[in-house]
Amino acid sequence: MSKLLLISLGKLGGAVLEAAARDGRFPHIIVATRNIAHARAKANAARIGAALEGQYPRIDVVAFDFNAPNAPEILRKIQPDLMFAAPTYLPWWKVAASGNAKLKALPFAGWLACHLAPMLTLRAAWEKSELHCPWVGGTYPDVVNAILHMTGQGPSIGIGNISECLPKIRFLASQHTNAPIPELVIKLVGGHALSSSFYRDEAIKELPPFLLQVLWHGHDISLAVKDKLRSVKMAVEHDAEINRITASAALDVLASLLSDEPYALHAPAPNGLVGGYPVNISRKGVAVDLPREWMLEQALGVNAAALAFDGITAIEKDGTVIFTEKTAAALKALLGEEWPRLKPDDAPAMAAKLVALVS
Repeated sequence: MSKLLLISLGKLGGAVLEAAARDGRFPHIIVATRNIAHARAKANAARIGAALEGQYPRIDVVAFDFNAPNAPEILRKIQPDLMFAAPTYLPWWKVAASGNAKLKALPFAGWLACHLAPMLTLRAAWEKSELHCPWVGGTYPDVVNAILHMTGQGPSIGIGNISECLPKIRFLASQHTNAPIPELVIKLVGGHALSSSFYRDEAIKELPPFLLQVLWHGHDISLAVKDKLRSVKMAVEHDAEINRITASAALDVLASLLSDEPYALHAPAPNGLVGGYPVNISRKGVAVDLPREWMLEQALGVNAAALAFDGITAIEKDGTVIFTEKTAAALKALLGEEWPRLKPDDAPAMAAKLVALVS
C-alpha cells in the first residue's frame, strides 16, 4: 500500500489532506507535523468527510520538525513512497490580508526568502535521510524548486500555477468552438505570474510571455483563444480559500508519481526547470511534453522572460536571484537596506526581516 507523506499542515497542506482523503488513489496518508493536536483533529475531519463520500484511507499523524536534528531519522523511519511539502514562513494570503499598502506593493518575488528558507531546511533533512522516492514541492515551485536543484537535490515537480490557467483556457476554447471540453487538446508553457493574472475582475493590460496551443480535432484555434484571454474577466476571491483550487491541482500530480501509467498534465518546475510546462508523469519519472513545433530552448526562454513579471531579472547558476529594480527599490523601502539580489544562504536572514514586518 503506497504511502503519501504530507509535511506540515498549513492552509495548502490541510487542503491537500482533505482532497487526497476523498480522492480514492491514496490509501495511506501520513501527516508529519509539529502541532500534533491540530493534525489529529484535521485528520479526523478528513477521515469523516472521506467516509461520507465512500472513501476510507488510513491516515496517521507523526510528530516531526524538519528543523530538528532527528528529522532525517524520522523521514527514514517513515519510508514514504511519495512526499509533498509546502512550508513557508509567510504565505501570500497573509500579506494580502494585512491591509498594509506598502507590503502589498512589494512584487511577489520580494517575498521569495520566506518561501525558500524553510524549503532549504527541509531539503537538508531530506538529503541526510538518504531517501530516494519522488517528492513534490508546492511553495512557489516555479522558482524555489529550481533553486533547490541548482544547489543540491530538489523536488521532482511542483503543483498549481500553470495548471490553474487551464480551466479558463478550456472554458474560452469551448465557447469559441461549441466543442465539449474533453475534445480540446491544450499545451501551455508559462510561469507563476501568468496564473496570478488570469482570475481577476478587470481586463488584463499585459500578460506575461507564454506559449499556447489549442487543438480541436486537429484544427488549431490557438490565436482565437489567445486573443480572448486578456479581455475576459473571471474573478475569484484571492484569499486563503484559494488553496482549495491548488489542492485540486495537486491530486493528479501526486497520483501520477505513484502510477505505472503516465499522466499527461501541466505542472511547474519539472526536474527543476524554471516555470511551468506540459509534462508526462509516472512512477518512472517526469518528462517535459512539448508539441513538435516548440523547442525546449524556446520554452525555457519564455519562462525566463516571464520572471520579470514576478519581480526577478534572472536566476544565476548557483541559485542567486537577481531582483528587478522595482523589487529592489521596494525591499529597500521596507527593510531600509539594499537587497538587489538574494543568495540562497542569505534567505533565512532576509525572511526573518520580512516576517517581522507582518507579525
